[in-house]
This record gives sequence, structure tokens and C-alpha cells, in this order.
Amino acid sequence: MFTLPIFLFLPLKWLCLILVVIVFMNLIYFTCLSFFGLRKPKRDYLIVPDQKKFVFVVPAHNEEAVIGKTIESLLQQNYRKELFDIVIIADNCTDRTPDIVKSYGNVGLLENHASADEPRGKPHAIAKYIETGHWRNYDHMAFIDADNIVSKNFLREMNSQLIAHPEFSVIQGYLGIKNVATSLTASGYAAVYFITNRAVQYANYRLGWNAAIGGTGFILDTSYLAERGWNPRSYTEDFELQVELSMAGKRSGWNHFAVVYDEKPNSFEASHTQRTRWAQGHWLVAFTTTLKQLGTIVKSASLTELLSKIETLFYSYSMVRPVAFLFIGLAVCIDHRLIDYLPHLLSLLYFWLTIECFNFLIIPCTYFFQEAKPYFKQKKTFLAKCLLLFRLVVGFVWNSLTYMIAQIVGFFTWFRPQNNWKKTVHTMNADESLEKEW
Repeated sequence: MFTLPIFLFLPLKWLCLILVVIVFMNLIYFTCLSFFGLRKPKRDYLIVPDQKKFVFVVPAHNEEAVIGKTIESLLQQNYRKELFDIVIIADNCTDRTPDIVKSYGNVGLLENHASADEPRGKPHAIAKYIETGHWRNYDHMAFIDADNIVSKNFLREMNSQLIAHPEFSVIQGYLGIKNVATSLTASGYAAVYFITNRAVQYANYRLGWNAAIGGTGFILDTSYLAERGWNPRSYTEDFELQVELSMAGKRSGWNHFAVVYDEKPNSFEASHTQRTRWAQGHWLVAFTTTLKQLGTIVKSASLTELLSKIETLFYSYSMVRPVAFLFIGLAVCIDHRLIDYLPHLLSLLYFWLTIECFNFLIIPCTYFFQEAKPYFKQKKTFLAKCLLLFRLVVGFVWNSLTYMIAQIVGFFTWFRPQNNWKKTVHTMNADESLEKEW
């Protein structure tokens, strides 16, 4: 422990105060937002005849174990066949992925072979497809990951919402999980998605704010792409697009009924690698666009646009809490007097603990009972249902705590070149995904 001179101690004390305020603002904001997702989702559009023309774009790097099931789910869309096509981007594949794609005959294939000095990864594979101009033949591009199972009414739901809401440049679909109970790590992902689909995505939609773009299961208006192009700089091309849309005053919507089931990692190591990549991309976009976001906020054309842009700015720093806690801890290590000072800053400790209990127990259980309803129905006994609930709660806490590590690592490494994508291995061919019940 050290005792700093007063001219250094006072700034450190005020820095801690600012960090605590930021933590509380972040906590209270997302807690209040979660209330707006409590109402059971309902369509704000009617199902109408198929009209829009779509192209599914599926980047795939060595996905021979899962690509077949993904293609089959796309071919089985309950939508007029002449109104949608499928393009698989075989990105630097060294396995049988291209051969499997070719075996389907009516599925497009783009084989991308990057040189050693070229950037690699999903955003850059998509860029290769964008360069072909093939997408100009369609109204919208639908981005799907190579391990996904897509619900049969995905395009029908998207088409109907687009007809009712032509103002949306992007619509994000519901992100489900293929492997809810294959490991504690996977259960943690499932728990987080059950919550965020309602407490963040649907809540934002109800308030008229832009939905977050989740990397898969979303559609993009090709006219927007023609106007602005595709310019990925980070590992999180989805978040880049989200911020770009917000700054341009464009709208991104949410569809709770167009469902995509995603496979999540089963091991902590694979999960940490994936989430560190997410954090690095998120921090890069946040740090490099903050001033631009602030500049566009003052140019908002309406109150809804203003609030939506503010929400996007808040979301840009959604990973701030663990980093703030780290700096507060380091400050205490530098000068022990802050130990006496911090309890005064945290005089609302009981309130904070109550809010955290609400966030980690009450809200999660509320959404689990609703969003995981089909999985609970599968369990034949009351004990089995209780064990599933326990698994989701523990998984959620585990996921949240371990994600903090990745967020901190991403904070300190965001400036590194983001062009060396570390693939998440997918192997789950037989899925436990279920059509959502309402």
C-alpha cells in the first residue's frame, strides 16, 4: 500500500467517484430497460402474401459437420421458392464444406481463398461476396451463420413485418440456442439469450428504439448496402453496422417470431476465445465512434431518433462495469485511504445488492419460464423441471462472471489488428432446437 501526496490522491478519489457513478448508471439503465420486456410479445403486423425477394448469405469456414442441416433448414422455408436464394461462402475451407454445398445443386457457392497477407474472418468473407454484386438482384440479404437451424417461417415473418414497417433498414430475428443443456457453458449462453431477447431487444422495440444486431439471423435492405457499402474494421461487423445505422438516423427493428437457432460453445476455453473476440470488436467500435455518435445525437430529427441514438451510445459501453471495478480495485491498491472513502461512495450498497439480486434471479426466472417454456414442457417430472431451472440460473451467473474476464481482456487488447479470426468449432448436427410456442 502507498500513501499518495494530496495533489495525486484527490484526482484518484474523484476518478473512483466517476467510475462508481458510471457503474450505477449502467446498472440502473439496463435494469429499468428490462421492465419493458415483461409484456408477452405480440406481432404488430399481419401475415401477408410473400412479396420481398431475399438472398441467404452464409459464411462457412470448415463447417462440414453442420452445413448440411443449415442448408436443409433454409430450403424448407415456408416461402415462395422463386423469391429466395441461398449463397454459401466457403471461406478458406480445407474440408468437405464446398463438396457438401455442391451436392445440393440449387444452392449457390462462392469459394474464397485469401492469400497469407489478406485479412481473414467472417466480415471479410462477406466482403468478398459483396464485391460480386450478386446481392443487387434482391430486396434484402439475410445473414445466417453456418451452424444455424432457421425456423421455417423466418422469411414469411420478415416479409410481413417489412410490408408493415418499410422504415426498417435492418430487422434482427429471435436468437435461439441449439444446445441448451449440453454443458453448463452452453446453458449459460441459452440463459443470457432468453433474457436479452426480451429484456433488451423486445424492450427496445417497444420503446421505438433500434434493436441490437446479433451477427446472425438478421436481414439488411440492399438499398442501404448500395448506398453505404460494407466496410468492416473489427471482429464485430454486426455492432459496427448497428452503430452506423444509428448515426445515419436509420431504423433497425426486432422480430420475436423469426427464429434462428445457434450452436454455442460447450467449453470455457472456446467460450472465452469467442467472447474475447466479441469484446475486442465491441471496444474498438465504441472507442472509435463515440465522438461521431455524440455529433450525430445533436442532429437528431425527432425525439425517437434522439433517444434511440442515446441508447446506442449506452449500449456501446455496456461492458464498462467489470473494467470500472478493476480500476477501482487498482486505485485502492495504490492508496489504502480509498478503502475508507469507498464505503461512503457505496452507501447505497444494499440497494445495489437488491438490484443485482433482481437482475440475477428475479428477472432471469421470469423470462426463463416464458422463453424456455418448450424445454420445460419436455421435462416429464417436477424435479426435472426444477433441475433445468437451476441449471439456467447457475449457467447465467457463470456466464456473466466469466464474460467479465473476456470484457477486461478485450478492453486492454482492442487496438490489436482484428483480422485473424479464431474459429469456434461446430459439431452439433442433431439439434434440440424447438419451434417457439406462444
